[in-house]
Amino acid sequence: MYAYTIPLSQTVPLQLAGELSKRIFFVSEDIESFELVEQMDGEAKAVSAVRVATRVPLDAAKMQHMLDRLVSDEIVPQRSVMAQPIWRSGYPATIRDDTFDSMLEQGMATQSGEGQFGFGEPFIALTSHLDSLFQAAAQRSFGALEQQYPSLIPTEVLARSGYLASFPQFLVFAGRLHGELDSYKDFVEQVSGPTAAEDAGATVSRAVADHSTHLGYTLSPAVCYHVYEQRAGKCLDADLVSVTARGRCFRHESRYHRSLERLWEFTMREVVFIGSDDHVTDARSSFMREVFAIVEELGLAGHAETASDPFFCNARTAEKIWTQRLMQLKYELILPVAGGRSVAAVSFNAHGSALGEAFSIRTPDGEIAHTGCVAFGLERFAYAFVCQHGLHPSGWPVSVRNSVAASQSRRGE
Repeated sequence: MYAYTIPLSQTVPLQLAGELSKRIFFVSEDIESFELVEQMDGEAKAVSAVRVATRVPLDAAKMQHMLDRLVSDEIVPQRSVMAQPIWRSGYPATIRDDTFDSMLEQGMATQSGEGQFGFGEPFIALTSHLDSLFQAAAQRSFGALEQQYPSLIPTEVLARSGYLASFPQFLVFAGRLHGELDSYKDFVEQVSGPTAAEDAGATVSRAVADHSTHLGYTLSPAVCYHVYEQRAGKCLDADLVSVTARGRCFRHESRYHRSLERLWEFTMREVVFIGSDDHVTDARSSFMREVFAIVEELGLAGHAETASDPFFCNARTAEKIWTQRLMQLKYELILPVAGGRSVAAVSFNAHGSALGEAFSIRTPDGEIAHTGCVAFGLERFAYAFVCQHGLHPSGWPVSVRNSVAASQSRRGE
């Protein structure tokens, strides 16, 4: 490992240190760990440097240039708006810090790759039960139409939505080998050559880079974009249309916790609202109350607060973050987990008319539709549940215990 202390040309106020921390790993894949260095700047402390550890020798001047650009373009221009709490559960947090290790020991979780896990019972049944609660609430309150979508989504759809330009760091593109005989033969020769056994990963990576092409599809980072694509160019038949779907989603993170807090591949339940401004705003607000009630029924500690998305590498990053927070376009349900940390298990989002305009979706009276969505990270939510209630169903609320037992009985377990 190599260690460097990189001074910043502009200091970063401490209230924006979190925004800087979110992005440092994306500056270079060679960064293994980092630490923010603070010093007095006038009468207040500020971040003056970043101490990094890397896997390979670093071009310190280049790293400083990239960090300075990140700070000047995306961090310092942000106007600080403190997260505003809007709700808190009445339950205290009682956390079991050995939860993740116990899941691995019991085979309830199995790591198959970086940020990728397989699961066993009773975690599977628990996740399904939680999902059924959210699905039922959406259908009970809004008559939400259940849909199912593929894991691949056209890259053009994400470009149209603005996702490509806002979150390039998360994207996972789908590709395949060039469709011709010579290309297949060359590929086989590369991966079968004498160097393959010595460094198979690097050999395969070079071969894929030499012989593959983007197919025009991306692994879906969220379910809701399928909904907007499905209704592109159409006029709604009601002032509010609600759709719900569960799907596998993919977001490439720079680093992953050794737990289920942040995954590369995960399961998302989304509830999408499309309609007039007032109807979408009211639907999001009322569904927030429904979700908070479910959290209380589950006996979970947690709170909800204003939040912002991790916009990145965009000329309007600071403006977008400030607007989201100031106008309270995004709320997150925060649940405590092991290690003194917490996860954003649910997000409640309002998009205004941006996506309705991008996809030419109109209300019955011909106006551009407004949109909103509520997204549940099912593995995160279930992980927070077992961190607070334990891994054995005997310690779970009766309704959850009975549902899980019934599910396992149906499967013959």
